[in-house]
Amino acid sequence: MKNTTLLILIFMILSCKNEIKTTNNESDATIETPIVKDLRPLKIIEPVKWLTEVKKLTETEYELLITAHIENGYHLYSQTVPETGPQPTVFIFQEHDSYELVGPTIEEQGPSIYDSVFKLDIKSFKTKTTFKQKIKLKKPVTKTIVAEIEYMSCNNTNCLMGYTDIKFEI
Repeated sequence: MKNTTLLILIFMILSCKNEIKTTNNESDATIETPIVKDLRPLKIIEPVKWLTEVKKLTETEYELLITAHIENGYHLYSQTVPETGPQPTVFIFQEHDSYELVGPTIEEQGPSIYDSVFKLDIKSFKTKTTFKQKIKLKKPVTKTIVAEIEYMSCNNTNCLMGYTDIKFEI
């Protein structure tokens, strides 16, 4: 949803046309912004792709698996980062009376390495990592669980904020 909104906003900005009109009256003058004639499609950079999976533990308990596939050259930050560091990875599960979260979202072990962008030692993941969230069903009719992910991924020169919606089919 945010990506679509961003694309529409960029398109609107690039589509605006102001013309210059010089008159003797200063209040009638407008500013010209040249229109770019050679518009190439904008490339949305999404270095992290998310996949979900559900693992049944008991009749009412499930483990939700969230796997991040990270593009070569980028890294994804942990859920726990220094206060003066990057945006952490955050999972926001839609509240519903048919299930409850059991504990926090767990991430894989990983080293803290020096990050040249933030000049700090920060835990991050390269290539792939999996997060796990346990849930307990309160009602057996639960079919879909929805969540959002907010995250930051960086390479050696750029950092990108990311946002995505995910679903789990029980």
